[in-house]
Amino acid sequence: MEGTNIKKTKYPLGFYACCLTYTFERFAFYGSKPLLVLFLITAITKGGLEVNAAQAAIIATNFTAFTYIAPVIGGWICDKILGARYAVSIGCLMMGIGYFFGWKATSVASINLMIIVVSIGTGLFKGNLAGIIGRLFDDPKLLDTAFSVQYSFVNIGAMLGSAIMGAVYMGAFKQGQVLGFRQVFLVCGILVIIGGVFFTLCYGLLQGQGKKPFKYLTDVNGNVLGVEEKDGDSKDDTSAPLTKLEKNRVIAIVFISFVSIIFWLFYEQQSVALTIYMDKYVNMKLLGITFSPAHVSTTWNGLLCVFLSLGAAKLWATLAKRPQGDLTMFQKVTMSFVFLGLSYLILTFMEITRGVGAPESSKIGVIWLFAFGFVLTLGEICFSPLGNSFVSKYAPKKYLSLLLGVWLFATFVANILSGYVQGYIDKLGIMGVFITFTIVSFVTAIVMFILSKPLNKLMGDDGDN
Repeated sequence: MEGTNIKKTKYPLGFYACCLTYTFERFAFYGSKPLLVLFLITAITKGGLEVNAAQAAIIATNFTAFTYIAPVIGGWICDKILGARYAVSIGCLMMGIGYFFGWKATSVASINLMIIVVSIGTGLFKGNLAGIIGRLFDDPKLLDTAFSVQYSFVNIGAMLGSAIMGAVYMGAFKQGQVLGFRQVFLVCGILVIIGGVFFTLCYGLLQGQGKKPFKYLTDVNGNVLGVEEKDGDSKDDTSAPLTKLEKNRVIAIVFISFVSIIFWLFYEQQSVALTIYMDKYVNMKLLGITFSPAHVSTTWNGLLCVFLSLGAAKLWATLAKRPQGDLTMFQKVTMSFVFLGLSYLILTFMEITRGVGAPESSKIGVIWLFAFGFVLTLGEICFSPLGNSFVSKYAPKKYLSLLLGVWLFATFVANILSGYVQGYIDKLGIMGVFITFTIVSFVTAIVMFILSKPLNKLMGDDGDN
């Protein structure tokens, strides 16, 4: 960030303020998400809404999907109109209000209203907070490490939210036979609003970033650089057409976002098809403990991400010190698809061990699913946190929030498509899908490996990350 004075510490205090704000938001989201479908299908006498399973699945999918498409709109608002810091604060308030609708829900219409309001709030929150983090560092080589640390904070919230709320809804919040779904939504709403208040109180730590739309380059006081503000008819270059290099970088960002659809489509099966598989074919007891599908996927994944994100941050920082520098984004994406393929290879051997097509009476140990989750999370760590870093480095500044939204939009598409995978499982069988996902993952890794150097030249780096 030329002309600013932000390189005082490797990790500014504002960076940690942003990370903790993510922790509050993710606690609320993952505290609610795994329980939403259960709230919908549970009998009214037990505290649910007694909705049929097919309708409940669609509604629960929408809750995830629309929180990933909304940032595209929120990004446009911040690129054109509103400073990101204000959008994040407003977004936290709206998400809190949305969860309160869940607290008082008596019908599907109330839940849909919750999804709409939470999604709008997420649209103002998610990509724009990532954009602020990206602007806190003037050395782009620090971003991969910084966003890996940020991802650890994200997953602390996800892990604690799913673990704690998953326990208290059938424990401390339970009243007789009535499960405590509503109290979960209430707590999540309060926490995300607390996160917003905390972030607002930390405006002074953001070094002037997010005070203006991202199309402007600002100093530590939030003043626009390169513009004589006293001259009313002076102009900056925010309306100038994109250069050839900037257009190439936009193309690369869109391409990587498209590739990420494949990754997230396969990734999301741990909470869709694999949940059904676990319910039928897996012995969920291990060392005397009975695990739920949510603990095997969401909580286990969150716990792994906390530690693996920090390990990845250390790895990227170490690699960056080499003469040839860190691995490029495209090389890291290649690695993520290798791990993705290996994870589904584990599932393939799991089904072979259980007996392909064997009846429900033939169950496999849950340890296979924990192994799958570990390898899958390694792929996630190579991919997900670095997407925000990649976009923050290379997006033209006037389209930063919008392109961060495009990155998140890919996850929306993957979530919408994930519901159709079960239909293919019914036709091909679970083994056919495991093998298909394994092959597609490895083929994608090979394609990315071949395209890595050409794509890096397209970015104008020519091998330098």
